[in-house]
Amino acid sequence: MTEIPAGREFLGSNPREHVTNVITRTDHIEVSQDGDLIFDGCRAEDLLSEFGSPLYVVSEQTLRENFRRMKGVFERLWPNKVVVMYAIKSNNNPAIRAVIHQEGGGGDCFGLGELHSTFMGGADPERVAMNGSNKTQAELRAAIHKGVNVNIDAVDEIRMLDAICAELGTVGSVALRIKSAPESLAGSSSDYLGLTSDVRQFLLREKWGFSVDSALDLVPQILTCRNLRLRGFSLHTPRFTQDPELFAACTRDFAETIIRIREATGYVPELIDIGGGWPRDRDPESRTHTLNSSSVENFAEAVVASLLDTFRSHQLPIPELRMEPGRFIVGNAVALLGRVGQIKRDCGMVWVNVDFSTNNLPRIDTAGSAYHFLPASGMDRAYAELAQIVGSTCIDSRMAHNWAIPKLATGEPVVILDAGMYADSASTQFNSVPRPATVMICNGTVHMIKRRETVEDLYQNTSIPDHLLPK
Repeated sequence: MTEIPAGREFLGSNPREHVTNVITRTDHIEVSQDGDLIFDGCRAEDLLSEFGSPLYVVSEQTLRENFRRMKGVFERLWPNKVVVMYAIKSNNNPAIRAVIHQEGGGGDCFGLGELHSTFMGGADPERVAMNGSNKTQAELRAAIHKGVNVNIDAVDEIRMLDAICAELGTVGSVALRIKSAPESLAGSSSDYLGLTSDVRQFLLREKWGFSVDSALDLVPQILTCRNLRLRGFSLHTPRFTQDPELFAACTRDFAETIIRIREATGYVPELIDIGGGWPRDRDPESRTHTLNSSSVENFAEAVVASLLDTFRSHQLPIPELRMEPGRFIVGNAVALLGRVGQIKRDCGMVWVNVDFSTNNLPRIDTAGSAYHFLPASGMDRAYAELAQIVGSTCIDSRMAHNWAIPKLATGEPVVILDAGMYADSASTQFNSVPRPATVMICNGTVHMIKRRETVEDLYQNTSIPDHLLPK
């Protein structure tokens, strides 16, 4: 067996052991007796043979189990109503949204496109929020028309929303987005953000939310608007840590801000929305392949304690609790399947080309995310060499670096796990490469939920002036 780089010993001596060592409680992944990868009951090779390569594959059952896991832990801990609002930006396929709607989930969306895709899959407007720091008149009007809650993130939105609601003869549901950057995070670093120091300064520079001082001015303004109903406050802490206590520091600061607003204005929120950023067990954005040592249950316990302790110590009525998970719900519910292309050995190195690229997993390039790459057949073969797994575009497109693999052959199936979040929804068509199809496995039946693009699709919205057309 080849020597596995330091820090990756837990991956085992062959792909079967690798899967065994990184499997999580909601994965529907197994390795057959013959060494084939089985994803939610379907053999990877069979899926590629029928639907083509590369291919995103969605497990409906994993989606449901992830949703129920998050909803269940918060309902156990929180003494009032809990609403889980799927962040559709993580994966905007309407079929995925439809599963969440069936489970009773709400939604978080940005802009007209995500509002549209949210309702394509079914949505209760009472459980949907529109976010964004630069919402247009058209976006605000659409949100009010649909009856969704608007999380105010710009001063002018108050005036714009009040006027739109007056025109439409309705009362708009709104919340005010708060910025949280507690002093306790000063000097803290974050591998997720590529910061060597001072997460607090990073959070202060983020465009989202209002400081407590600004909120103290804005809450009375909103309360005087006859056409707006201020329902509460929202917060989003970006994914920056695997430490539940650091995450909870932001929600504790959020709760303390709400207490200050209550003391200054008398306003008591009926709901709070604590946003997304929730951790996953396999956590590509940590830039490592090790499993997260803290579960979402650990994070929920720390966050809920920070909120309830603060509210109860100041006799604030416990509001409805909302959250906006994306990656947690959809991350491990999708695998990216493909095939091995050319294999090059030179300069003492091995390059294994595959037919997908960082076009399909852009956070490798933009955030250094670290994914698990595996052959999807012959998974009992011992690791034989270290390779660079590279995509098919004209940039480096390195899917995995110095990665232990068995001897691979052109044409055999391969897989990348955890391709559900910020993959297809953030994908590009660089080098004019059409994007893959997506299928969903539902109780053993495979459904096409997004057709494969063609080269013609890429250019259907372009045109050439007559005088430039070839003669």
